[in-house]
Amino acid sequence: MIPYVLPFCLYLGLTQIPSAIPDHYALGYSLAVVVVGATTITLLWRRRLLRPHGDVAAGILVGIVGILVWIFLCRLGWDEALAGHLPEFLRPGERHGFNPFEELASTAAVWAFISMRLIGLAVLVPVVEELFWRGFLLRWLISPEFERPELWRFTPGSFAAVTVLFTLAHPEWFAAAAYGTLLNGLVYWKRDLWSCIVAHGVSNLILAVYVLTTGSWQLW
Repeated sequence: MIPYVLPFCLYLGLTQIPSAIPDHYALGYSLAVVVVGATTITLLWRRRLLRPHGDVAAGILVGIVGILVWIFLCRLGWDEALAGHLPEFLRPGERHGFNPFEELASTAAVWAFISMRLIGLAVLVPVVEELFWRGFLLRWLISPEFERPELWRFTPGSFAAVTVLFTLAHPEWFAAAAYGTLLNGLVYWKRDLWSCIVAHGVSNLILAVYVLTTGSWQLW
């Protein structure tokens, strides 16, 4: 259970710290990526929890469609409209929205941070999140013996729970609900965690390109 859960919890915890010290956000985030990355590699080393392969067309397609849906739903402003009708403690949070071109003094520092952010978004996050949400939780809610491949089957309870929790873990509720549903569907279809990791990685890479080209810093 630890290799599925610990990297996610560690990432979730450590990436909250940079937001609390905005003057050192770039350094804090970079250190979080290094620590979580090293922990994840250590925990997965010599274990066969992930099985990389080249049959990833479905994952790439879902990744592209998923992030286009994400960006479209974010642009509609539904989360902001919903937040206005909720008590403050129930409102979705906001991302830090760090703009390295404004916050960092040197070009080298800017691109060092962007490189680290890309590694975090497109490599680390897909692994740690998919290990937790669809590698562990989606199956553990069906049976404590969650590592059996046949437990990647649809059950209303596990589907609903993971979709809701995945949604609440992101500030963009509508986008996250739609995206989580797509990735759940992908793992039900392929019964393969690697396809979900590829989809998530493709989505986050496209999102990073979108943020860098449009200046939509609130999305990363």
